[in-house]
Amino acid sequence: MPALSPHTVIRPEPGGALLFQQETAETALLDLEGLDALYFLLKGELRDYPPFFIAYLRQHRFVAEGSVDGSLERVAAVRDAAPTMTAPPRALAAPETIHFSVTGRCDQACAGCFYSARPGSAVRPSDAPFELFQRVVRQAAKARVFQMALGGGEPLLHPRLLEMVRLARRSGIVPNLTTNGNLLTVEMAVALREAGLGQVQISLNGASEGTNRATRPNFAQALAAMEGCRAAGLRFGINFLLTRTGLPDLEQVFRLGEFLGAATVNLLRPKPPTTDGDWLERESPTAADYRRVRRILRRLQPRWRAGGSEQPATRITIDASLTFLLTDRSPQSLYRAGVWGCSAARKFVTVTQEGEILPCSHVRWSDMGGGDVMRAWWESTVLARFRALEEEMRGLCRACRYLDLCRGCPAVVMAFGGAFGDSDPHCPTTAAKK
Repeated sequence: MPALSPHTVIRPEPGGALLFQQETAETALLDLEGLDALYFLLKGELRDYPPFFIAYLRQHRFVAEGSVDGSLERVAAVRDAAPTMTAPPRALAAPETIHFSVTGRCDQACAGCFYSARPGSAVRPSDAPFELFQRVVRQAAKARVFQMALGGGEPLLHPRLLEMVRLARRSGIVPNLTTNGNLLTVEMAVALREAGLGQVQISLNGASEGTNRATRPNFAQALAAMEGCRAAGLRFGINFLLTRTGLPDLEQVFRLGEFLGAATVNLLRPKPPTTDGDWLERESPTAADYRRVRRILRRLQPRWRAGGSEQPATRITIDASLTFLLTDRSPQSLYRAGVWGCSAARKFVTVTQEGEILPCSHVRWSDMGGGDVMRAWWESTVLARFRALEEEMRGLCRACRYLDLCRGCPAVVMAFGGAFGDSDPHCPTTAAKK
């Protein structure tokens, strides 16, 4: 008999429900019809629902064969609550993820860094007070936030990081971590796993020391950190920044991730850095470059989706600002796959180490602080503006059939001299129409 996976969490949303698979960090937003389908599937009375939907639930391990006590009752309770739920326009009832900046400090200087107070910087670095983290976790647990992404800066520099990980896990929230890997020894990896960390993302921008050095100085340390995670049994992934310099190494980095046992290779887009100069202009891929990336992903697709319904050993994931890489598929198929595009203030928010609430880590607009996430979620005019981005969009993006599923990247648009709501200058789909 099908049942919810032991690692599936479900919460009501207006007119449906949100599922979260804690092991894989997959989410699925169901409308009322989908919630009904899940209910009758677990009840053993499956009706004439589309086969792809049932296959999706099984493939992504939201449901599994076996007996899980109370799973039908949990779904029934959510089904009863969904019609009365409310949420801000174009947003979830609460964030799915909170990005929390653990510290502004970092132990290395990387070209293109968008956040850190680097060694020798005039900016005074600071750590997030533990009391601020406790306040955010209390709100997140009450609102049934699924994940917290701990970053910075270099989060492993925070003296109470392990306590933060333990507190989040005890509160029913999956904590994840992004690191440069310098301090991620085998012993630290074991401690993080025992504290309850879900996954650690390790930054690596090339398959060779030479390519990686163009943006990051610690190739050997990053590889050693991955080996340490593998030895400790800690799930890890690779964060790969898609720069013009690093793009030729994309396929090799994916193969390296497969070889080392990475759960994911996550593709990131260059964003406005804290450094002066023309780095972003020099290293941002063009529309033609992104079309090349799309061809590479198509070439890799049979390998990372191989095995029928089985999850591949290493998956490619992409940053929401790169949604335009998926526009070789129909809007309908992307919608069914749960693609959101720019999710700032819709699925997640960022909390800085000072407690400011941002729509995302790359746009430093804030009108609320103190770590008061849920008040900001409902009352912030900054967050509300991001949710109304479709109404402000101009240019080619405005007429694009993928508008509701993409929206480009406001941070990049504004960094290249555009206004909030202007079309994304690097989109491989709209650029072809010029």
